[in-house]
Amino acid sequence: MYLKKESLDFVCHRVGALRALQRHRKEGRQVVYVDDPWFTTRMQHNKEWVDTSQPATSATYSCQGPPGKGELFVVVAGGTEHGFVNYSFLCFPAKSKTGDYHGEMSSTLGLCWPTLQLPPTLDEPLVLVLDNAPYHSQLTEESRCPTSATKKAELVNWLASHRIPFPHHATRLELLQLCRKNRP
Repeated sequence: MYLKKESLDFVCHRVGALRALQRHRKEGRQVVYVDDPWFTTRMQHNKEWVDTSQPATSATYSCQGPPGKGELFVVVAGGTEHGFVNYSFLCFPAKSKTGDYHGEMSSTLGLCWPTLQLPPTLDEPLVLVLDNAPYHSQLTEESRCPTSATKKAELVNWLASHRIPFPHHATRLELLQLCRKNRP
């Protein structure tokens, strides 16, 4: 079996996030996890127990329709260590029939819903924990970082505008590396 090894940067980022989460808990912040799973009206579980001694038409025979059939729904909800947050459920039918509903999610929904819907029902201070889905972030002018196609003069301007010191004799690649290291 081949397993892909995680990069050192990714591992360090995860460790940093776990330490930050631990620090937030010690500071008394309530941690709220937000996720957006999907389901179909006729989902089937691969590990489902089925009473095969009963006919398939029996009420005790629990096998459902084939996976992927039926209407697809997206559910967004928040939960804490005490369970689901009251009034935090958002459920809507997806237009996609393939199970990939991510194109229907937007940064407006992915960012606004948790920040507007959850805080009024919770005690502050709180920390929202979201996965890394693209719609849970939004690229703004402040968060844009130069790319490998950015010209040297633009790299210099970006570093100067973000008050990041840099050696004036640095090459374009050194400047780009410095930009990436200081990405907002």
